[in-house]
Amino acid sequence: MERRGDRDPGLIPLTGNYAEKRGMKNFSYFEPAGFKEALFLLAEHKGKSKILAGGTDLIPQMKRGLSAPETVIHLKGIPALGEISESEEGLRIGAAVTLGSLERNSRLASGYPGLHAAISRVAMPAVRNSGTIGGNVCLDTKCIYRDQVQTWDRALPPCFKSGGERCYVVRGGKTCHASLAGDTVPILIALKAKAKVLSLAGERVIPVEELYTGNGIRPLNLSAAELLAEISIPRQEANGRAAYFRYSLRKAIDFPVASAAVFLAQKNGTCTESRVVLGAVAPRPLRLLETERALNGQKITERGLQDCARQASQEALQISKSGRMNRFTREITASLVFQALKKAWRG
Repeated sequence: MERRGDRDPGLIPLTGNYAEKRGMKNFSYFEPAGFKEALFLLAEHKGKSKILAGGTDLIPQMKRGLSAPETVIHLKGIPALGEISESEEGLRIGAAVTLGSLERNSRLASGYPGLHAAISRVAMPAVRNSGTIGGNVCLDTKCIYRDQVQTWDRALPPCFKSGGERCYVVRGGKTCHASLAGDTVPILIALKAKAKVLSLAGERVIPVEELYTGNGIRPLNLSAAELLAEISIPRQEANGRAAYFRYSLRKAIDFPVASAAVFLAQKNGTCTESRVVLGAVAPRPLRLLETERALNGQKITERGLQDCARQASQEALQISKSGRMNRFTREITASLVFQALKKAWRG
């Protein structure tokens, strides 16, 4: 390994067998010291670079040959990305803040318990101590076929996500059915969170929900020259509560098979506002507007929440248009929505 001269102090070209011994292709490595430098690098290497923050997803993908960027841009040298601040408006979280530090943050646990619960369910402590909130929000969609070992992947012609023309997850599928994997995404949407996105052209602030295209191959509504810089969450209403539940094959490590986040505000036992969001059952988060309308203005009862949970499952089937929503997934989804609604209702 060698470091280039003073003109590019942050560049480390990985030469020789350094990358190859780790199962990766050689790549150039940058550590920009500020936003401007990072954005120039993204623009210069547009479409050929990857952002590195915690590395808990990118590095394994590179080792397994699922990602082979020519350039890796590590954001650890930009202090603002690791900051958390709170004001009257709410909470601001830099994109490079680790999930572990958020899990241990007492302000988050008391003021945003739904988000805290979602963070605590991401993988295991070692992963949370390295993985970042921005990385979880921007996590690539996951496929139970493509994400297997390379020998499995090479045994058959490539799938849609690998550049082929078929789907091995949904029989007869005409599009990629890789699914949203980030645990924090549904609860952030339920909490009306917004994302600050930077580029050389300026910045834009959009609802987190608008970060997702619904395309399993290219899931993020970000150009190759844009950078997620911050997540902002408005202060939670005094009469509102949020909750998050997920189902996975194992309690730790696994990505969710299905997840549900809800926000429920009530007054005198009547629902005044609600948001219901599903994750992991489609390439994008699913906001269930019909279920929300069925909740709003209604007296909250356990029987009523059960009916809404069943409606949520059917609505998800209709709007996802995904073969992933089989009978098992629909039943799991209904159960998760009911648990989340009940938790938010009873606090």
